[in-house]
Amino acid sequence: MSTAAIVVIGNEVLSGKVDDENARYLIRELRALGVRLERISVIRDDLAAIEREVREASAAHTHVFTSGGVGATHDDMTMLGVARAFGVALERHPELVRLLEAHYRDRRTDTVMRMADVPAGTELLGLGELLFPIVKVRNVHVFPGVPSYLRMKFEYLKPRLREKAIVLRQIFVNVGESLIADAMAEVQAAHPDVEIGSYPRFDTKEYRVKITVESGDESAVDRAVAALAGRFEPAWIVRVE
Repeated sequence: MSTAAIVVIGNEVLSGKVDDENARYLIRELRALGVRLERISVIRDDLAAIEREVREASAAHTHVFTSGGVGATHDDMTMLGVARAFGVALERHPELVRLLEAHYRDRRTDTVMRMADVPAGTELLGLGELLFPIVKVRNVHVFPGVPSYLRMKFEYLKPRLREKAIVLRQIFVNVGESLIADAMAEVQAAHPDVEIGSYPRFDTKEYRVKITVESGDESAVDRAVAALAGRFEPAWIVRVE
């Protein structure tokens, strides 16, 4: 199973001036694609922070998705930060120059043309199909911070990322975690190909703990669920779904 990290870039997110919609969207979409999200970081528009975060995320994960910090304003530092993360220079890409010239025409300025500057070795995904292509540098996909633009680009990218879907089963029990903790630990140790989690609730009488079992392997999930159910008293189990 491939893994992913999300790097959200922007002072406005950390200050609360803007609610981040992009990470929430990517969490759902990556899970549906069968990609395991392992890390989300939110950092300021700071060149050193972008460089460090992208370098570390790229080395540790199959895919990295950045959000924000691309554009023509003074605080748009993501492209330079990604370039520095990989030790390459920014280059003015001729295809992006062509797109910007066609779009802005007589409104074109030197500042606007900065948006054609991308890290050396950039791959442009969706060129000729998207209004503005996805900038991919090695395993890092650089997305805009505007939610509608990010979603449009990610929709285009989804077929390239799709893997075997994650299978999720849930067991609801009417006892506290103290009675089921040992059984969960033992079943998890015996079934390392699944991930088992437990989530107590105190605001409903229907159940006290929801146990989740998930994996890309449906048969492995079924085996672990059966093992858990076999360790519990039948009266503890409210339902399995």
